[in-house]
Amino acid sequence: MKIFTDNRLLRAGLIGGTLTRHSGNMREISNQESAFKELGINPARMLHFHQTHSDTLVSVSSAKEAQSLLRAPLLDADAWLLCPVPAGWGAAIVTADCVPLFLWDDTATHLALAHCGWRGIVQGLPGKTARALLQASAHARLNAWLGPHIQACCFEVQEDVAAQFPAACVQHSNGKIHVDLTAEIKRQLTQAGVCGERIQAPLYCTCGDAEHFFSWRRDHQKNLLLSFIYKP
Repeated sequence: MKIFTDNRLLRAGLIGGTLTRHSGNMREISNQESAFKELGINPARMLHFHQTHSDTLVSVSSAKEAQSLLRAPLLDADAWLLCPVPAGWGAAIVTADCVPLFLWDDTATHLALAHCGWRGIVQGLPGKTARALLQASAHARLNAWLGPHIQACCFEVQEDVAAQFPAACVQHSNGKIHVDLTAEIKRQLTQAGVCGERIQAPLYCTCGDAEHFFSWRRDHQKNLLLSFIYKP
């Protein structure tokens, strides 16, 4: 099983990252469960919600709260805050070009995982998530990692979408318009108080790399990648 991850997560004692397409279509819950079991993670301790391309956060601060969420209908949301994260629990999202945003403090007690589609980014989800995590962790130093997602090279948009982003994130070339989601997320994170040197955003493009990733923009098929963060 191949996982795209940030070694800083692993050094902090966390397990997390984005699985490749070779682990299967994560739209299927059975594939998610199989992947977690292979990683030695209890699937019943992984939190999920119904993603809606919003700026809505869900905060969990205890195992009791996590258990109650498992018994309830899925919430409509796009970011998890685990503050502090209960040991033996984690959270997961699915993407097919959107940005999986991982945030954690140096003690690995306060974590966040956000599903950042362009609509959520325009609504300020990355910055909102970082500010909420900073507040919950008493303004501890945060680390950020942007998992595999569509890069500016492949994210061609029309003027109506481009107009919703800062000009610095919009690229015009040969009559086409592209938006750099990575740049906008970095801007929001730094404005929220995350040190730029602690934001890592490798150039993994889901649309451009068919060997490793599913991509809605490329394939127009309902195949999804799994991203997760877990504290043993």
